[in-house]
Amino acid sequence: MTEVKGGKVLVLDTSAMYSGTDYPPDAVLYTTPDIVSELRRVYRSSRTEFFVDTRLTVKMPRQSSIEMVKEMAKKNGDIARLSPEDIDVLSLAFELKATIVTEDYSIQNTASALGIEYISLYIPAINDYVEWNVICVSCGHVAEDATQKECRICGGRNITKRRKSRSVRDAREPGR
Repeated sequence: MTEVKGGKVLVLDTSAMYSGTDYPPDAVLYTTPDIVSELRRVYRSSRTEFFVDTRLTVKMPRQSSIEMVKEMAKKNGDIARLSPEDIDVLSLAFELKATIVTEDYSIQNTASALGIEYISLYIPAINDYVEWNVICVSCGHVAEDATQKECRICGGRNITKRRKSRSVRDAREPGR
């Protein structure tokens, strides 16, 4: 398990909220309204309410940040794997220059592309930043839109394939 150090600004995704982790008292914790709604739907308890009311700052990211994150997710091919809630978490972390706490590899991958730090509490974090292509299994056409399920040329099924990868460290360095 990764230890979360105090004094950090953290943005928590759903997996971080479900983990039950005791965050250091001096860590500043943020999340988005949709994450809180999901947490309350799944865990109806006084502990959940106390955590939300006393430890969390709930904030919606600006639309300009959301659009920027979506653009990067389209570029690297993660857009089809990211929920609207994931995009909001990434956008908020980008705005706050915060660290994301997540177990989600697609969030980690897009965070790497954006230069956002992340922590994975229980599973190993990604080592490689990956860019994806969406390719038709029938004709081999490469789709421009990573969310396309069917080929616009032949109607065949599209699948996701790794286009390229590099170490996370290299992904964060400009010009690589």
